[in-house]
Amino acid sequence: MTKDRLEQLKKLCNNKTLNNMNIIKDNLREYSACEDGNYFKISAKNVHNEFLDLSHIFVWTPSFYTGMACLAYMDTKDTEYLKWLNGFYDEYYHKIFDTPMNTMHDLGFLYSPYSVALYKMTGDVNQKRVGIKAAEELAKRFMVKGNYIRAWGRLDDKIPEYVSEELSKNHFFTESKGLAIIDSMMNIPLLYWATEVTGNMYFANIANAHADMTLKYFIRDDYSVYHAYRFDEKTGEPIGGTNYCGYSDESYWARGATWAIYGFAIAYGYTHNEKYLEASKKLAEKYIENIKETIVPVWDFRLPEGQVEAKDTSAAAVAACAFIEIAKYDDDKELLDWADKIIEKLATEEYINEDINCSGILKQSNGRELYWICGDYYFMEAINKRLNDIESFW
Repeated sequence: MTKDRLEQLKKLCNNKTLNNMNIIKDNLREYSACEDGNYFKISAKNVHNEFLDLSHIFVWTPSFYTGMACLAYMDTKDTEYLKWLNGFYDEYYHKIFDTPMNTMHDLGFLYSPYSVALYKMTGDVNQKRVGIKAAEELAKRFMVKGNYIRAWGRLDDKIPEYVSEELSKNHFFTESKGLAIIDSMMNIPLLYWATEVTGNMYFANIANAHADMTLKYFIRDDYSVYHAYRFDEKTGEPIGGTNYCGYSDESYWARGATWAIYGFAIAYGYTHNEKYLEASKKLAEKYIENIKETIVPVWDFRLPEGQVEAKDTSAAAVAACAFIEIAKYDDDKELLDWADKIIEKLATEEYINEDINCSGILKQSNGRELYWICGDYYFMEAINKRLNDIESFW
């Protein structure tokens, strides 16, 4: 991957971000996965056929839009991005200060690529305050019996009044007790950051406890990864691995693996605890074993024979970010080479849409032939990380 091609891809991401901002205006919502790359069109092709606003308890992806605008601002210093970003301050503030119970573990995904990023870029103490409050609410989800951050549901198990009867039957509510998921490895950086800016080890201690629990229960002996793990909600005793995103309980979900690789690498960056870097490297080695032929992974590495081996570009993009992160601490040229291979493969016609009029960037996310803003964000982050030693939002 040449520097010129990386610069070209960065410009593409910046321009698409600007176009998306002009469509979103002041109406930031859960514009997520769709088949045709048009995130903002309600149609049969839109997976959810509705766009939830930031206040909704189910919402977790809007900050990938703001995160892309943050990346574009860091690159260009164009204040148009900053002005658009600051327009959402009140919504993020009210969500975490006025309705903190209507949140789940995804507070890291929501507030790291928004409040934390804006504080790091501008020094805005108001954004710092909001980010710390988000970390406080995430920390409340820590279950002392079991040493895990509970992923889903309100902590009082009530269902918000605005949730429809259909949604109230979702496993996010009905099966949320005693459950941790691998995705939380990308939410605990919010806790590490909170300790960094407050000096209060309370946050980092919770992050470390959750990371240690993940090492003990989620990571199998062969360094494949469970998507979820359940504990007895009363005693904290481990019950066993389970699954909500992979093919089956004992399968090996590709994006879950990359959440773990990246999450442990970031944990090492904050703690300098060698066991986290070692885990990240071992998880990366296992992941690479499964992508040597394809580079872009099958969405689950343990699909039964006969299943369609659909790809997941979002997992590939997260992996590229993770490999670059590990190489910062380990001077691992092989992992940097793999990051370059991934970016180069994603930038081929098979996986990228370079039409500036299409809001999406990467095709084939989640094993469902979808465009998805999460994959777009990590692709853009990987490009910026590879070109420049940018400060991480995580």
